[in-house]
Amino acid sequence: MPELMDYMISPYPVRIIDPKVEASRLRLKSIRVGQAGHLPGRTLFRSGVRFEHWALVYIVSGSGSYAENGGREQQVGEGSLFFFRPGCSYSFGPLPGGYWDEYYINFSGSRVDEWLEAGMIAGGQVTAARQAEGLTAAFEQVLALIAGGIPGDADRAALVLEAMLLECSLQLQDSSRLRQQGAMPGIREALNACIYGQPDLAAIAGDLHISLSTLRRTVRQSSGYPLHEYIHRLKMSEAKHLLLNTSLQVQEIAGLLRYADAFYFSRLFKKYMGLSPQTCRNRVRD
Repeated sequence: MPELMDYMISPYPVRIIDPKVEASRLRLKSIRVGQAGHLPGRTLFRSGVRFEHWALVYIVSGSGSYAENGGREQQVGEGSLFFFRPGCSYSFGPLPGGYWDEYYINFSGSRVDEWLEAGMIAGGQVTAARQAEGLTAAFEQVLALIAGGIPGDADRAALVLEAMLLECSLQLQDSSRLRQQGAMPGIREALNACIYGQPDLAAIAGDLHISLSTLRRTVRQSSGYPLHEYIHRLKMSEAKHLLLNTSLQVQEIAGLLRYADAFYFSRLFKKYMGLSPQTCRNRVRD
């Protein structure tokens, strides 16, 4: 596989492989791997660069920064993964006097829309892909496949890329889910403490050191319910406890749980508990 010296990029030999197969000879028409490369010890920082195609970039080691369309500068480190989107402007590279070890693959085709919809690719965000095993080997496999100019190997390279993107997205999704599950007990405790009042959601999010949108998303993904419905369900569960263990009237329970309209409270109770408040109480007496 050819190596070349370009001291503007790195003091070490770099590999940059351009596709050598015409699109008409490919069996997979919906996705095509374009240029791919390995830039060990990269020192070059680029500003305001635009690309014609999507690109996947993986940083094996080193550090630097990345910003899309002049937005927030994000830190890049060992195991970082990010994308370039066509038509967007990027400033990226190692810090002054530093380096990073970079792999990249350009790609295009109609299948990109499916990957976007499935959450397998996304622009503007640096993510940590340390848990995505075999990334370096997968990049090396793509480089080897497209180097020979064989149509079947170019198709195989596209399939390796798709498998790589899927694995990365699943790993990152699992990591996000674990973080959310870790936050949920604190959220549940905070909401339970507000059953007899009107919860101040912004204050709860602040106390938990998360944003309100993260609070909503975490509850939805953990419980399957929107935040407002989750709160109603907590209140209805407490209402059932009061109906079965006290002599409080339905209207009194509604008031304690901050429902001004007892009829509205009864409709909610039946919706979430499957029976009316009075029927719930009578079943204990029967």
